[in-house]
Amino acid sequence: MRIGAIRASSALSRGAHCGVLRTRFRYERGFTLVELIISSGLLGLLALTATFFWVNSFALVQTVNTDSAAIADGRALLERLAREIRETKFDAVNGTYCVSTMSTTQMVFNKSSDGGTSACGGAPPVNTDIAVNIQLPVNSSNLNLGYAALAAPVQSSVLTSYTSAFAIRYLDATFAATNSAVALRFVELTLTLQPPGVQATQSRTVVALRN
Repeated sequence: MRIGAIRASSALSRGAHCGVLRTRFRYERGFTLVELIISSGLLGLLALTATFFWVNSFALVQTVNTDSAAIADGRALLERLAREIRETKFDAVNGTYCVSTMSTTQMVFNKSSDGGTSACGGAPPVNTDIAVNIQLPVNSSNLNLGYAALAAPVQSSVLTSYTSAFAIRYLDATFAATNSAVALRFVELTLTLQPPGVQATQSRTVVALRN
């Protein structure tokens, strides 16, 4: 009985071992065609999703950088205009600033290279005044800054060609709007820039005139 049991046990062991080998062989044959197709589809979907997010992230970074550059350009332009406007000449004889044009898109004023001449236009025959012209022409996106000696042609240059809007406000000592060069004390500049492909950015500054 013991020998028969041992033989039966050995037979069962060999059968179980062969079953394990057959099962292992079945699982080690590789992937089926359906599994390969599903895996390829999932990998392609993941690659497409990653590419989509990468492209969108790159476009977002580029847009933010362009907007930041436009804001910086607007501030730099207003600072340059503010430096010019601060030098507006004050006519001590008549108690007024030497401003000949005060419109919402243009300001023409005199500054002088000689602080000894108090009246607008200088004292003939010596004329040291320089006319400064800040203007956004009608239906134009070019903001211009021009200089000229009095009775001489204006030499203008384009500060920027991306101007969406430009406005000048003239304020008195109480910050109320005025059209009088006598009451003028502050000038408010508002500049909106819109380079191609980005949203408009607005900058504003208030310039205090020297007296």
